[in-house]
Amino acid sequence: MKASDLIVAGELILSGPVILDEYAAWMLHDEVFFSARMVREALQELGEGRVIVRLNSDGGHVWGGEQVRAILAGHPGGTDIVVEGLAASAASLIFMAGTTRRMSGGSQLMIHDPSGYAWGTEKELRKAADDLDRAANLYASVYASASGKSPEEVREIMKAETWYSPEEAVAEGFADSIDGAAETDRVPAAAYATMEAAKEAYTLSAKSFRAMHVRKREGHLPPNNSTAARSEPDGGISAISAPSSEMETTTMSKPNTAAPAVTPTAAIADPAPVMTTPDAALAERARARGIREMAATFVTSGRLAQSDVDTLIDDGTSVADASARFMSIMAAAEPVGRSASPTAQITRDETDTRREGLVQAMMRNYEGPGAQYRGMRLRGLAMELAGESRSYSESATLHAGMRATTMLGGAHGVSDFAYITTEVMSRTLIAEYNRRGANWQVVAGAPMTAADFRELHAVRFGGDFQLKPVLANGEYQQATLSDEAEGLKVERRGRTIHLTFEAVVNDDMSAFDRIPREFAMAARVMESSMVWSLIRANAKLKSDDKALFHADHKNLAGTAAVISVASVGAGRKALWEQTAFGTKDKDDFLQVEPNVLLVPPALEVAALQFATATNPAKDGDANPYKGTLRPVTVPNIGAAAGGSDTSWYLISEDLPPISVAYLEGYEAPTVQTIEGMNPDRVTMDARHIFGAAASEYRGAYKNAGA
Repeated sequence: MKASDLIVAGELILSGPVILDEYAAWMLHDEVFFSARMVREALQELGEGRVIVRLNSDGGHVWGGEQVRAILAGHPGGTDIVVEGLAASAASLIFMAGTTRRMSGGSQLMIHDPSGYAWGTEKELRKAADDLDRAANLYASVYASASGKSPEEVREIMKAETWYSPEEAVAEGFADSIDGAAETDRVPAAAYATMEAAKEAYTLSAKSFRAMHVRKREGHLPPNNSTAARSEPDGGISAISAPSSEMETTTMSKPNTAAPAVTPTAAIADPAPVMTTPDAALAERARARGIREMAATFVTSGRLAQSDVDTLIDDGTSVADASARFMSIMAAAEPVGRSASPTAQITRDETDTRREGLVQAMMRNYEGPGAQYRGMRLRGLAMELAGESRSYSESATLHAGMRATTMLGGAHGVSDFAYITTEVMSRTLIAEYNRRGANWQVVAGAPMTAADFRELHAVRFGGDFQLKPVLANGEYQQATLSDEAEGLKVERRGRTIHLTFEAVVNDDMSAFDRIPREFAMAARVMESSMVWSLIRANAKLKSDDKALFHADHKNLAGTAAVISVASVGAGRKALWEQTAFGTKDKDDFLQVEPNVLLVPPALEVAALQFATATNPAKDGDANPYKGTLRPVTVPNIGAAAGGSDTSWYLISEDLPPISVAYLEGYEAPTVQTIEGMNPDRVTMDARHIFGAAASEYRGAYKNAGA
């Protein structure tokens, strides 16, 4: 799903579980869900006016629920939230954000304590319980503020896991009204002191709207039908214009409330803010949607700016008149002397070429499309993107460039400036990451690919593979296979980057070198830490709950010794005699031959001397292993990192002891924009997803050293 899927007929539809933004990428395309980012982007598309939210959810992640609640509560025009079906758990928290809160006749509301799971020591479990208690008290204050109850009362309700019918929810203050109930007729109770005042305000709205019908028929409205739908401080609307085809048929009515007659000469005053009716709201949403759909192709191609579309929606222009206005805007932008014939125009390919050229220029790559922007810096990028929005104020021009959407059309809430700078950061980060080799590869095999964040199993197969005599009747004897698996999970780590307006003004190009380089180093450090800590701490295998280097595994020296022909020979013997997993044959040796001598910095000299070719005084002094072992020095296994300065290891790269994995599609660190329309800064998340686990003991040997 994407943010636009949450919008149906101009309303925000929140169905299914609420999840954290970072989980959205791993959901199946046909799964129904919503997240805070999807809600934010959908509200941006709907505009700043009052929004109807239809909610049917059994809850989900409470952090995601609170974030959605905060977004809805902060929406400039307010929100009318209607529960259609169920608002349970985190969804009931979201319901509290409504400027008005309604429930359908058959819906339910459920409020309870947040829950979670924990694992660890007594101290860790107590801390987890304290964290849940603190969270519950915070959410109780939200329910209390919405209902008028005390936080203490709400806490008892939460602890009991309380379910409410629509009538009970209204009685307890958690809802304002029941959707469709005659006694409230969808007018928020908090908006007026009495129902008489509400009826009077409704009548005033009906008068104004009917007066526009009459004046339209009599020809008294301006030719462009420009009566504006003006947002007032309280979110009310003074008048709404509709296309002429609708003017002849639309009527305003309310059960048991007759609108007074209006004479053809009635003047339209500028009445005080009043409540809109459902019919008027539907007409306004249809008008805005029609204009957006009409303009979508031209905005994508760059022939119209999103600001042109927003202006006509805000001005109250009808769909029919918007078409003519758009044609005028595009015609005025045509170069002088251009014919009306369908000649060359700005196409998607040209837009892509320009965008790629700007990215390359910011990376100081002036080959190809980047050549035309040679020498461009950060400030120049913002000014280039400002285009026709340039002004005598350099600050205003830079702000305009940072929020321009000419090339991307505001796709996914990302400005052109945010897209380009994030792309530069991402490409530079990957290049820096690949330039820095991984020192853990000597103990890890080829990386596996994880489809998600669940445990991945590194499986070892073995058994009785020896060829047996074929029986007299031609029957082959069956081989017995065995397997054992080690668990491995990838985990995500990251940091947030801010590219501020001050950095743009200061033309700080060093950010594009410094930040990716530091994150690339951090990603490699993260990988090294995860891999070498397993060797340093002698991690346990999940398959047999024994340490990687263990006497039972026959890969741990019984006597600690310095690096020598005798001690290395003992280690090689131990590896030579390793047998296949599950075998029953005494001859089924794996024939593991180590090729790496792994040491901490304290043993680097000894390892190099051992592996350096020399001419011995006599044959008995010869070192037969000099050409077979490659010394590798790793500080992560030394005493400075919490390891040992005396321990050394023999490793076979054909049978590495550690398994590593990346998340599918994230084989290197990535940078992603999370706030693309902010004119004061671009916010990016740099993240890396990686995992490691001890998985194979037969190709590694340890000597504690002396």
